[in-house]
Amino acid sequence: MEIVARFLASKVLGKRVDSVTVNRRDLRIEVPADFGQLVLGREVVSVYRVAKYLAMQLDSGDIMVFHLGMSGRLLHVGAYIAEKHDHVVFTLNDGCFMVFNDPRRFGLVSVMNEKSFSNMLSKSGPDPFSPAFNVDYIMGIHGNAKIKPALMRGEVVAGIGNIYASEILFRASVLPDREIRTISRVECEAIVAATKNTLELAIATGGSTIKDYRAPSGDVGRFPMHFKVYNRAGKGCYQCGTAIEVDRQCGRSTFFCMKCQK
Repeated sequence: MEIVARFLASKVLGKRVDSVTVNRRDLRIEVPADFGQLVLGREVVSVYRVAKYLAMQLDSGDIMVFHLGMSGRLLHVGAYIAEKHDHVVFTLNDGCFMVFNDPRRFGLVSVMNEKSFSNMLSKSGPDPFSPAFNVDYIMGIHGNAKIKPALMRGEVVAGIGNIYASEILFRASVLPDREIRTISRVECEAIVAATKNTLELAIATGGSTIKDYRAPSGDVGRFPMHFKVYNRAGKGCYQCGTAIEVDRQCGRSTFFCMKCQK
């Protein structure tokens, strides 16, 4: 989502919403009935990411809030050609379009005031780039929790998805099913460093283009070229040659190397 926020900030900052078309309201949380009324004619004054949410502050003080769910895309295009699953289409005053497309409809498109947005975020854990995400914080997580599901829980750490959790733990040499109480301080230091380094690399390379996802420009992300374990089950580990394994944790695929991770 950081990649989406940075790209859209370069395109929509200072732009006015000239029209809004809501094709479907029945997303995971229904698009508010007054959504169009609240955003029409408003200028975007800031664009930023908080956890897995994209926020666009409007000159009215309200905030447009987006979440991509599992299959959502927020695209910026110069000419609009309708596609299946285009649920919300914005026309901007420069003639460009912003399109929210979501085949599975698990995403979110809403508008709210600052207090409501803050309340929604109140249960989120620290951002992985913040000083609050540190060794002591990880060691303080409930001891019986397993490290990979913990990293993916938004109330523990904000904004780490399934792909990145597998990649982070490989780079930290920690198995994904380790209980946190068994992880040493040195290993926690490795997890913190690997988290920041992995996410920085993902941002620099345009993110991960998996299945339905595209960057808002429509470009393909290049981070998959740097995958060490994700989606590589049965292939040789780049470090030791051992076959990468895959397991299920909390309904999600988890990739790891039994030799390089302990």
